[in-house]
Amino acid sequence: MIEGIRHGGCEKRIFRHNDLAHLEELLRAIDPERPKIIAFESVYSMDGDFGPTAAICDLAEEHGALTYLDEVHGVGLYGPRGAGVAARDGAMHRIDVIEGTLAKAFGLMGGYIAGKLDVVDCVRSFASGFIFTSALAPSIAAGALASIRHLKESDTERKTIHAARPA
Repeated sequence: MIEGIRHGGCEKRIFRHNDLAHLEELLRAIDPERPKIIAFESVYSMDGDFGPTAAICDLAEEHGALTYLDEVHGVGLYGPRGAGVAARDGAMHRIDVIEGTLAKAFGLMGGYIAGKLDVVDCVRSFASGFIFTSALAPSIAAGALASIRHLKESDTERKTIHAARPA
């Protein structure tokens, strides 16, 4: 996500960690007609806290911004069937682009984005990280399919990891 923002070459403004008032202040300072995207994480890897997904979606809707959610630390571990924090919070339908990984909870390699076809196609066509990457090897694709199917049906792993997490 961060590399994509850097390579995009566009103006960026960084809001303080989970500070919705600061995010709103930044959004209000931008021309309402100007395209905007709010990029944020569902679970922050360094401290394990959660982004306020629904509240960020509220601000995005109010200010005409797209949402880009990094769910790499959420998929497999949170939400019904392991779909991530946005699914857990009932906000997945409000996110324009979701970034995930096949590593971490799925135990493989590779990553993905999910969103509307035209957005995904644009990224596929212009993002150097995708243009110069080969398709997943069949063995990795088969492993991903098996891992995803398993974690969609099994809550055992999620219950175990959450039981071990300190309150």
